[in-house]
Amino acid sequence: MKGIEVRREELMRMISSLEAVLRMKVEPFTVEVRPLLERLRRIVEENRDAETLVLDAEALYRVSVVLALQQKAIVQSASSLFVDAQIVASKVIGSPPVALAGVFLLAWRPLVRIEQVSNPLLLRGYEHFLSLPTRGVVQPEPTSGGAVGAEWAVHEQRFEEELKRLLEELRSRGDWVDYWSFLSEVGGSSRAKVAYLLSFLITRGDVEVRYNPLTEELRIRAAERREDSGDQRTSLVVTVR
Repeated sequence: MKGIEVRREELMRMISSLEAVLRMKVEPFTVEVRPLLERLRRIVEENRDAETLVLDAEALYRVSVVLALQQKAIVQSASSLFVDAQIVASKVIGSPPVALAGVFLLAWRPLVRIEQVSNPLLLRGYEHFLSLPTRGVVQPEPTSGGAVGAEWAVHEQRFEEELKRLLEELRSRGDWVDYWSFLSEVGGSSRAKVAYLLSFLITRGDVEVRYNPLTEELRIRAAERREDSGDQRTSLVVTVR
């Protein structure tokens, strides 16, 4: 009687293990089907009571489901010319580092994107937002292009004066100064505005930037006085912390 209970517990453990494989979608080939079937056969031959037969049949059903999953995996591997995750993993493990580096270099597709803000682009944005209707307010007649241009000229002149004052302040500091310290000393509560003005000066080439990637130190200084060389400019984005 004790042997029957032991075999029933063994059958229940088999059923639980097979159910875990099916429920958690584990690799079906982790189950060794042949030894499992042989063990089920011996249990049935030794114990033919109704409860043992029911448990054995339930375990046999789950073994058949595992066999179906193994067959499905074989068919999928055959249809993909046996290029599955295991083969790729073994190929990577067996390849020397130099060969892997060559593969990554061949597959590397760098993406380059350049963005810059210029006065004409800002003017276009300014005119666009002026043309947008205001919600719940009666709109006046559209502003003529000449009036917009005159108003923009006034704003641009004030902006240029602020840029000039900031550049002179930086030039009075002499050689390289810490970017964040300069923002704190000059900007005070308007650090974002000073950073915005500095970005224009950097774009024009009026301010030089030096960044140390090891210490993450960012330093700036006023460039040497030069003649205006045209409208070709580049942008450098600096995040205000």
